[in-house]
Amino acid sequence: MTEHKNIYAALAAAMADVKRLAKDSRNVEQKYSFASVDDFLAMTGPICAQHGLIVCMDEDDVVEFERQGKYGPSFWLRIRFVLTVCHVSGECLPPLRRTVEVVRTGAQSFGSAQSYALKQFLRALLQIPTGDNDDADFAEKGEGAPVAADKQIRGKPDPAKAIGEACAYLAGAADLSDLQARWMNLPNAVKADARVIEAKDASKAALQSAPPLVAAELQDEIPY
Repeated sequence: MTEHKNIYAALAAAMADVKRLAKDSRNVEQKYSFASVDDFLAMTGPICAQHGLIVCMDEDDVVEFERQGKYGPSFWLRIRFVLTVCHVSGECLPPLRRTVEVVRTGAQSFGSAQSYALKQFLRALLQIPTGDNDDADFAEKGEGAPVAADKQIRGKPDPAKAIGEACAYLAGAADLSDLQARWMNLPNAVKADARVIEAKDASKAALQSAPPLVAAELQDEIPY
């Protein structure tokens, strides 16, 4: 413990300076509010700098896998990061690892995972209150658990419901790469429906005509 006395003292002082973060950002598609990674960094950056603290983050491992969802298999990434807290005195805490799973949609998937892992690490490290209902008492049973490739969803599907859900699913694409990933996730029988094709083409046209997003506008949150 004595060899880390400077970094422990700095962390304790930094924890005294943090304040509760409001959930000012909104995920329209998933209908929930959150404190974005930018909000975390805007507060923690100056506090860490004042107390001589640095958080180093590196990608340690990436695994691709599939999940079975309501539209068939979807493609995911499991990314593990290594985070090390250091102090200007030269002291460093032992490296810690955090793992995040995200839908594979392109380069944004890696940025999304990195942002979420860093945000949650800082939240735990500095004990930052956010009011998020993400502890075990608020957890709901999730969907899309990994399954074998030959397992199928049982029960007779409702075609009209499936078509409507597929159209809404495509309409919620954040960008063209996301739209492509969502289209690939749909079963062939659903993709063959004229209404689904029309929804895909409409979403593509809307995304192509939209102005390009700057980095700060890219979605970097995961509904966990």
